[in-house]
Amino acid sequence: MTVCLGIDQSYSGLAMVAYDGDSQRRYSYLHAFAADRYTTQSDRLDAVQLQIGLNIDDITTMFGRIDVVAMEGYAPGSKFGRELAGELGGAVKLALLDKLNKPACYPLIVAPTKLKKYTTGRGTAAKAEMLLAVYKKWGVTYDDDNLADAYSLARAANSWFTGTGTKAETESLKDLKRFKGETHLV
Repeated sequence: MTVCLGIDQSYSGLAMVAYDGDSQRRYSYLHAFAADRYTTQSDRLDAVQLQIGLNIDDITTMFGRIDVVAMEGYAPGSKFGRELAGELGGAVKLALLDKLNKPACYPLIVAPTKLKKYTTGRGTAAKAEMLLAVYKKWGVTYDDDNLADAYSLARAANSWFTGTGTKAETESLKDLKRFKGETHLV
């Protein structure tokens, strides 16, 4: 049994999907952390970190463990909100460090274009194409693109961890490494 966790982090739709490659069971979570619900940005980040920790507790209760985590990398061309996205990514990584043993606490960072290529075969797929590809490829239906991305991240983590998948899938993931704070390839 290999349990993989995919995290698509955003304030408007933070999505987490755990996937057991052997039993095909999954756990899905989606929540918005709208700024107007929190007094400060620090309170908002604290809520994110706490909620991720609670979900990790639920996942480890359900599956017994988490073997590998993949989270979506930052969009390098983004002009707005980079600082907030960086803070959010930091809160996610702190929750992982707090809740998971090594090396599972060090996530794979998957660039959005790599995730799209892994899932659809093209690095430029639109959100609707990702939703459709998740259904066509794996028979899983989500009505939210964040959940589809998180599921794709969990499946990519499973392929990376187990060395399984099509030639195109494994090729798209070949240079991924667990993030340990020094460097990472995306």
